[in-house]
Amino acid sequence: MSVNILDKDTIIKQKSDGFRPLIIGDPATIFHARAARLRQLAQDSFMADYLLLAGQIVQQQLHLVDTFNGAVQQQLQTQTLTWPLKIDSSWQAILDPMLTQLTSALRPVVSDDIVKVIDNISQIDQQTLQHYFHALQQNQAERVPADIAIILWSCINTLMSLIMANTQLEWQPEANAKQSHCPLCGGAPAASLIQGSGHRYLHCSQCEAQWHRLRAECTQCGDSENIQLQSETLEDSVRAETCSHCQSYLKMLVLEKNPQLDPIADDLATIVLDQKLGEMEFYRSGFNPFLLPLAQ
Repeated sequence: MSVNILDKDTIIKQKSDGFRPLIIGDPATIFHARAARLRQLAQDSFMADYLLLAGQIVQQQLHLVDTFNGAVQQQLQTQTLTWPLKIDSSWQAILDPMLTQLTSALRPVVSDDIVKVIDNISQIDQQTLQHYFHALQQNQAERVPADIAIILWSCINTLMSLIMANTQLEWQPEANAKQSHCPLCGGAPAASLIQGSGHRYLHCSQCEAQWHRLRAECTQCGDSENIQLQSETLEDSVRAETCSHCQSYLKMLVLEKNPQLDPIADDLATIVLDQKLGEMEFYRSGFNPFLLPLAQ
């Protein structure tokens, strides 16, 4: 499927009601809110230690944004970008120091087990490291050892979100197109968000962009006849939209019920729902890097 990406100066004017098919957020705002949400969710969770670890990693992403935003802006001045964006080796000059800063900052505040993971990363040769970064950016996380993937992914996630924030493109979807992956970077959605307006957006796990997708249809195969909502209780603000046509599901976050919901944090904190759906033989169509070690 081809994707029509337009510069904001030439994009077709949006509808008078202000509807936007694409939303690009501010990385600093996103990571700040996500770290806070992870800490909040940890207070009453059986997996508090892991949620707090995720919060520590996201907190460091916030520092990476502050440190490397200028370098990304400078790099963009010499880059010719194509969409969906695939980063090449020229971005390694930013990814490498990002990884160094992230691991150095985490070392004094994480458990001994995570320090061992950091030590393992420091032993990886440059060619293998580039291979891992490339695999993660190509949605091939299975090619990367799960224990190191979340730290490497944090650098990819930070870099991609900075690129999108500084490029600020707009997206005009093709007629009748069913965009299952991010039109900007090709990343898989982490979850879908139901905005207060009632519109549904898929939230990119890789670059943090959100793109509009019609409700009541499977985000994976497009079927609209075999859709059901699954949740622990009817009042839950986090549900799963299941499709018995392709046996996939994606979490759905209803922001009207709770505007503090975060697609990564709340997806991770509702892992019991994933276990329930796995027993029903549904598989995840979304991606959450913090679930990789838990799937080992």
